Amino acid sequence: MPTIAHISDLHLQSGVPERQSQVEPILRKINEMKPDLVVISGDLTDDGWDSIEELQWAKEWLDHRIFATYWALPGNHDVGNFVTQNIGQINQKRIECWREVFVSDEEFEFDHWHTFGINSMQLGMEGSTANLAFHDIISSLIDTQVNEKWIGLFMHTPLFSQSIREEDPAIDYWVGSRQPRQQLWMNIKECKSIKLIGSGHVHQTRLTEVDGVKIVWAPPASGTWVHAPGLPNPPMPEQTGFFLHTLHDDGRIDSELIECAPMLKLYEHNP
Repeated sequence: MPTIAHISDLHLQSGVPERQSQVEPILRKINEMKPDLVVISGDLTDDGWDSIEELQWAKEWLDHRIFATYWALPGNHDVGNFVTQNIGQINQKRIECWREVFVSDEEFEFDHWHTFGINSMQLGMEGSTANLAFHDIISSLIDTQVNEKWIGLFMHTPLFSQSIREEDPAIDYWVGSRQPRQQLWMNIKECKSIKLIGSGHVHQTRLTEVDGVKIVWAPPASGTWVHAPGLPNPPMPEQTGFFLHTLHDDGRIDSELIECAPMLKLYEHNP
């Protein structure tokens, strides 16, 4: 059965070796477990959104430390914030810088599963080919069900905190504008083969199931736990790490939280 190591929110900085030493034991543990695929669901860097050199440095650093096929999906610290936010918004130039170093939209196929990675920071963008990143993918999945395979989706930001119908405006800061999120979720529900949505971004950990879809928030590899309005805000654990997903032929998923690095601090964030 294939396995996927799902890690998120590394927040690497070339000039801050403490960031690197925090992430290294997590990558060593991933290598030890020999997954078939490694997915990094965003925020590889702390300020790659404003420096292609940081993106290039992070890729080279990861290439020498991950001994398996891996994706790197962009987060807000890699390509910019949602367009609805006031500072550091994503734009086409930042997307192109990311694509020059990494690939925004990835996919990987197993015998009974097809996995996709999409750039959720583009949620709500208009007048750009960026929207094709997920809406066309989802439409394609609905039409073809990918040769009758089960489907896993990975993105940086969750689609909701407690419910897709939630009306707390505080959550929009974290997960984007409500209308495009709700439309994307409706499209996902039409595609009965989608069994997993993995994300990060909120610096909390979650493993739950909604309407037959396993919803997973990977823990923050950086070791910074966040409490903020609109989020569930469970107590900060002592350790962080990654999820190991085992994909069964019948569509079941075993998701195990592997804790292998310290959680360093709690950050109270009130945007």
